[in-house]
Amino acid sequence: MAKVDLTILEERTNLFSFLRDLYQICSGQNEESDRSFQLLYRVWEKTSGKLWFLGYWNDYFRCGNIVLKSAKAVNNMAIEAQLLSEMGWVCMEWEDFATTEKFFNESLHLYELLENPRGKCRLMRYLGVLSHRQQQLNSALEHYRRALEVVSANCTSSSANDNWAFHEAELPNVLGELYLELQDFSASYPELKQSLERYTSLINRYRYYQADPLLNLGRWHFLQGEYDRARQYYQDCLQLSQEISRPDTIAGVLLRLAELAEVEGKTEEALQLASEAERVAGTEIPSVREEAARFREKLLIKYSLNNV
Repeated sequence: MAKVDLTILEERTNLFSFLRDLYQICSGQNEESDRSFQLLYRVWEKTSGKLWFLGYWNDYFRCGNIVLKSAKAVNNMAIEAQLLSEMGWVCMEWEDFATTEKFFNESLHLYELLENPRGKCRLMRYLGVLSHRQQQLNSALEHYRRALEVVSANCTSSSANDNWAFHEAELPNVLGELYLELQDFSASYPELKQSLERYTSLINRYRYYQADPLLNLGRWHFLQGEYDRARQYYQDCLQLSQEISRPDTIAGVLLRLAELAEVEGKTEEALQLASEAERVAGTEIPSVREEAARFREKLLIKYSLNNV
């Protein structure tokens, strides 16, 4: 398949059609099935990251489902487990929590059958994030602790090229975010700082993930009333997210900056930032779009009452 520009809608449509055609061959259960699946998966590996990082989550899900069905057709359990986890994460971003839980549990079951500790660790973390987003905080903490146990049992040393290093950087971030939700600020801060430091020490491809602890550290300082420090972390997160074209954290940090503007009495600026967050989130990131819309409506009501 020739190189494509995934920022063009027609190219993303062609990608879906290409994968769908390959799936038809995979499902034929003949000598061409495995060869076609290998091609299909290579195309997915080359394109899926861009679809996700550029925020084309609807196209990511459509194409990913084709890969998932193809993996099932050729009985490739490892790739089926991978795609179940990836499709589950999209559903979680869309707040379809029932489907998310189904996908995550199916993926975890396959990773356990395959005796794949990295996959198991990832799914424990994913299930923790799912519980957190549903405000099941004790369950989230239990999943994170189980993921940490898997890391401790399998990771003797870390390096920038060791996949365990990612888990060692991300688990403190989600734990810090959870402690922040519990308002355990003394437990939250060192976890978030550790996550950012570990991500910073990794190779360049992990820059994408630095945005999350930056955003969470900004939130930590905001909740402490340390608005200048919060703004600095938010601005660092915004700059990084813009440099790497990460729309989900751009939308998220614009919303947090809107909250900051509101508490500082800058209602007009807060409205502009909330509207921009809503625009950036668009149809691909509905959870942030809806939160930004609710915040903007609250500001409009407040602003109109203050001007009666």
